[in-house]
Amino acid sequence: ESIMNIENQLMEQEIFTENVLAGGGDEGEFGACQLFPVSGITGEGLDDLVEGLALQSEIMDLRADSDARGEGVVIDARMEKGLGVVADCVIRWGGVERGDYVVSGTHGGRVKFLNDVGNKPLDRAGPSRPVRIVGFGSLPRAGDPIVCAKSEDEAKELIRLRESELVNEERADFENDVELQVMGTAAKQGMMMQKAQAHYGFDNGDDDENEEEKKDSVWIPVVIKADSHGSLEAVRDALVSIGTDSSLDIVIDPVEMSTGVVTSSDVLMARESDAAIFVFGNVGIADKETKKQAESDRVSIRSHDIIYRLLEDAKEFLGKYLPVENVEKVHGKANVQAVFDVTDASKKTVSIAGLRVTDGNLFKAKSRPGNDGVEPLSCFYRVLRNGTVLSSDVEKLEASSLRKVKEDVDSVRKGDECGLGLTGFNDLKEGDVVECFSIEEKRAAI
Repeated sequence: ESIMNIENQLMEQEIFTENVLAGGGDEGEFGACQLFPVSGITGEGLDDLVEGLALQSEIMDLRADSDARGEGVVIDARMEKGLGVVADCVIRWGGVERGDYVVSGTHGGRVKFLNDVGNKPLDRAGPSRPVRIVGFGSLPRAGDPIVCAKSEDEAKELIRLRESELVNEERADFENDVELQVMGTAAKQGMMMQKAQAHYGFDNGDDDENEEEKKDSVWIPVVIKADSHGSLEAVRDALVSIGTDSSLDIVIDPVEMSTGVVTSSDVLMARESDAAIFVFGNVGIADKETKKQAESDRVSIRSHDIIYRLLEDAKEFLGKYLPVENVEKVHGKANVQAVFDVTDASKKTVSIAGLRVTDGNLFKAKSRPGNDGVEPLSCFYRVLRNGTVLSSDVEKLEASSLRKVKEDVDSVRKGDECGLGLTGFNDLKEGDVVECFSIEEKRAAI
């Protein structure tokens, strides 16, 4: 059944497997596609996959020049203690040797160590060989191509040209009025500007329209740190999906994303944007000063090495950004059987209602804590006559006294009789209904 689902999804993209085409039909734009069911747990089907790839490469006559300068692609990159930047790559053309100068994107370095996937040293790696390269000065991005340069000067020139290309692309995006996500320093500056405008009473002017559009959405800022670019993007996508998958209008906004240890600038960014720092993988805090800064600024640093635990923690923690809703909780009801006028300590006449509790419990001041350890809630009263609330002009009536027989009590259960006095309310009649309720603050679940 799962294979049929995969084949159906492929057909939606006009990709047809050999099994589908066996029944006749057009091969489509991409021709017949081999499908190999495999298990990452048991290893079942992996030998068939390798054999199929070898056969397909022979049919397509795929060849590479192993003597040319090496080219490949970065699968992942991370920081490892004692080694620095470790890049997992696959060589696609030519060869890479120890001592070669390599460039990927705007990152470069010289190959210090060249190991296979089992961390065994290699002198040279040819086409189709997965390798681990140690020697980059900074973390390359997963998916970026990697090339070998003839010399250090050529490597620096390649990096300079690519940095220039990036600047031109960013300028073109800005001139075309492309809406860019606010990231890094720009986010901090924006947050600080908003705080300054609010403090000194400046009018945002043109921003009013944008604010009106965002008013109904809940924007939750986060700072993301990871030990590799691959993990960083995966964590970003997973956190953003919390908002998109929610039934609420939530936007998870990564205001800062980077690899490596948590630094003081990360803490400053989180403080200015009121964000938490989510850390994934083998990532620590730069130094004791950074940790103290986070504690003093009340910035939460939440570290995990298992993605589903990070997401569970994120859903629970990010719930604090959701608006609070006041939910009414009715504790009990009672019928007024008689009304007595008495004189209180200040020599004023007040009405005391003789009640029989018909449902739940009545509380004098606060409800009892539940079995789950919920804090007791402040209790209030309202009076209903023929289904209409009499005390609508008073938002919350409070009990001035609650007595059972002749004793002052804190609560009365269903079926018991009691006397109840309400502060500032004396319009009680036989047949009225008294309700005891609380207002509980609750946040919606993400």
